[in-house]
This record gives sequence, C-alpha cells and structure tokens, in this order.
Amino acid sequence: MAKKKRSRTSDFSLGNDKLSGNLPSKEQINSAVAKATNQEIEAEKKKRIPFTTALTPENRARLEAASHEGRGGVADILNLAIEHYFEQVAPVQNLEMQKIFLKIYASKAK
Repeated sequence: MAKKKRSRTSDFSLGNDKLSGNLPSKEQINSAVAKATNQEIEAEKKKRIPFTTALTPENRARLEAASHEGRGGVADILNLAIEHYFEQVAPVQNLEMQKIFLKIYASKAK
C-alpha cells in the first residue's frame, strides 16, 4: 500500500474556527480560588466605611454628644484623646519609627 501524500495546505483549515474548550470567567476563577483557600474575595470596588463605625456604640455616642455640646468636631475630640493617650498614658517607645511615619504622612499632605 502506498503512502498518501499530504498537500502543503492540509494543516491549515478555515472550516472550524470555533474554540473547542470553554475558558472560565474571572468570577469563576476567583470563586474557585476562594473555595480552595477558604477565603472570601472582596469586590474590586469596595466602599470605604467611616472611621466612627469602628468604634463601640457607647464611645460613638459620647463623641457625638460632646460634639453637640460645643467641644469641637468629632475629629477634633478624637485627635485630643489620641494625643492625651500617647503623651500621658502609653508613650511611644520607638521615636525613630514615629519620625519616619510622620515624614511619610507630611509628604502625602503636600
């Protein structure tokens, strides 16, 4: 039996351009990874929550009441409380690190 001779264009087919496999979407990949690692993947655009939601309801109520009494805004009262805490109650030991962070935040404020 003789060998069949293949033409040069036999490797190129224009008839079947469909993809034979289905690639998973980005969401399917993320959910599979989350299941495998037991983690929840956050949405790409997450709305930032206000800082006061991290406070206990009692402390938030105290801040709001003090603000309405005319002692300043909530941010002003928090700044005073944090300043008092780190100056008198529990001073920061590593002043070099504090200076580095201060330099970083000062450059971002410009």
